[in-house]
Parts: sequence; C-alpha cells; structure tokens
Amino acid sequence: MPDYPRSNAVKSRRSRWLSGLAALLAIFQASAAWRALNITDEMRALVSLPTALEFATGAAWALIWLLAAINLWRGRARARFYAVCAGVGFAFYSLGRLAIFAQADYDRQRLPFLTIIIFALSTILVIYINRSSKVHATESMEHGRKPEN
Repeated sequence: MPDYPRSNAVKSRRSRWLSGLAALLAIFQASAAWRALNITDEMRALVSLPTALEFATGAAWALIWLLAAINLWRGRARARFYAVCAGVGFAFYSLGRLAIFAQADYDRQRLPFLTIIIFALSTILVIYINRSSKVHATESMEHGRKPEN
C-alpha cells in the first residue's frame, strides 16, 4: 500500500456523489411523506400501510438522508460511515415494511430474493465499515495523525 495520502480531488468527488445520492433519497422519502398526507379516501382503503405510519417513516428517513447529505457535502469526519449505516438501516426497513405490509402475490414471491440481495449487500457494506475502521486505527497508531475521511 502506498505511503502517500489519497488525492483530495478523488475524495471530494466521491463524497459529492454520495451526497447527491443521499439528497435524492431524502427527496424521495419526503415525497413519500407528502403522498401519505394527500392520499384520497378511496386509495386509503386499498393501501395496507397506515398513512400515519407512512408519513412518520417517510419524514424520519427524509431527515436522516438530508443530514447524511449535508455531512457528506461538508466533508465531516465519519460522514461516509454514517451514510453507510443509514443505507443498511434503510435496506432492512424497506425489507421489513415489505414483509409486513405486502399483500400482492408478486410482492410476496419476490421477498426471498430481496432478502438474499439485502443481506449480501449489507454484508459487503459491513465489511467495508470494518476495513475502513481498521485502516483508520492503523493510520493513527503508526503515523500519529488523525486519518483522512
């Protein structure tokens, strides 16, 4: 492994992409909360997810993703770690929501596939988090400096 620090331009570009993705997820979840407030009575009867729960979870995830986007954009320490944790949490929330509230056969039949995919991606992200924390710890022990984000 090279002994020189990674280019700030590469790190900045990566953080900007992640920040943009987090901002898009914040907008998507805010629109889900907005949709829950504006659902018609006819549609409310057809949807199994309570609208109050849909609004609360949509607003909460919008806030979480907005904070992640702001922290990534500003280049805060551990911002990528928290964004990855939010991603894993959101994946399991989405899987649980589908498992509990899905009524259509199509949704029920794709649940095992989604479970496998979410567990595989979450495992990869957890390995990334552990590897990243070990690299940070090694850098601070060997070089006596705070690791770069």
